[in-house]
Amino acid sequence: MTPTCTHNVPASSARPARAGRPFLWAAVLLIGLAGCEDASLDPFENDAKYFTVYGYLDVLETTHALRVIPITRRSAVIQTPSDPAADLDVQVTTTNLRTGEVVHWVHNLEELADGTYGHIYRAVFRVEQEHSYRLEILRNDGALTTAETTVPYIPDAALFERGPVIFNADSTQLTQRIRMPDVASPWAMEGIYLWGGGDINHRVYAPYGRRGVRTAGGDWEFELTISEDQRYVRENIQGLIDIGRIAPGTLGTLTAMGLRLRILDDQWDPPEGIFDPEVLSLPSGVTNVVNGYGFFGSIGLYRQEWNTCELSGVLGYSYAPADC
Repeated sequence: MTPTCTHNVPASSARPARAGRPFLWAAVLLIGLAGCEDASLDPFENDAKYFTVYGYLDVLETTHALRVIPITRRSAVIQTPSDPAADLDVQVTTTNLRTGEVVHWVHNLEELADGTYGHIYRAVFRVEQEHSYRLEILRNDGALTTAETTVPYIPDAALFERGPVIFNADSTQLTQRIRMPDVASPWAMEGIYLWGGGDINHRVYAPYGRRGVRTAGGDWEFELTISEDQRYVRENIQGLIDIGRIAPGTLGTLTAMGLRLRILDDQWDPPEGIFDPEVLSLPSGVTNVVNGYGFFGSIGLYRQEWNTCELSGVLGYSYAPADC
């Protein structure tokens, strides 16, 4: 008998959050979107494969979710809560390998985007950068599936190699090349612009997604479109004017800019940097799961800012050395 498996990301896992979050779910859990029905893959031809798991830990979140799919000869598709596959008697825990803290995840049978149901486990705890976490999925008969992830962290406060700011012929377009050494797979990048004056001090974020290219040396390189990004700053200023926080015509000073990005753990870099569901949904795809399939990863955060007062006047804001 050939097993059928469907890997659906739960609709509830795409929970609203800060900018860039939907893109992260799409990129990171893309493997969960692919169904598989392959007569050449029978899990019972492989020893000790008990569960498929999809999920990750995020330093910006305190509530985490993952999906567990038991590997059995019966269909993994759960049409109704009364289906036999709706029962799953397993214990899911994560252990912080640095502190020894153990967290027990809570099971819910949740309706998925396609109307079927899935086994979703949730836990509430704070994730620490540089800490390693061990996931254990323990069946009632002692069968154990595990995975480990180390939350990425970059200690260098000045990682980026910044090229000169380039002005076009009439100085209306400003750009800057940025190289990120040893960052092969950034996600949800955002330009940062610090604007203020008096008691106003606002950080404004310009979304970049995963713009750029991986260099032959394994670094990431892209272009910061400084002048184009100012529309986000001006929208922020107009919002403050609309609520009466500042007077119309206020310019303020653009004191700093920078870049914020999400970084994946070092096991998570997909082949050639591409998340292809046809590749990643297969047991031979990228995985860090022991006695199972899928992936359990983690996402860190890096931010770097630098002074940009000298560009404030060029970009249409006020400039006074005393403000910088």
